[in-house]
Amino acid sequence: MKSQSWLRRNWLLAGSGAFVTIHLSTWILQKVMKSSVRSEVSIKRNAMKEKTD
Repeated sequence: MKSQSWLRRNWLLAGSGAFVTIHLSTWILQKVMKSSVRSEVSIKRNAMKEKTD
């Protein structure tokens, strides 16, 4: 009898690992983008304050 491949035996583990990896990476990317936008907005605000002063 032929032995099954690793993927056929552990398809649920592989699928859930891929699912978790994709969602964690998109969550991290969202956090990075949000902090980047916040810092850019604060830099623009500071520049506007300096121009008005």
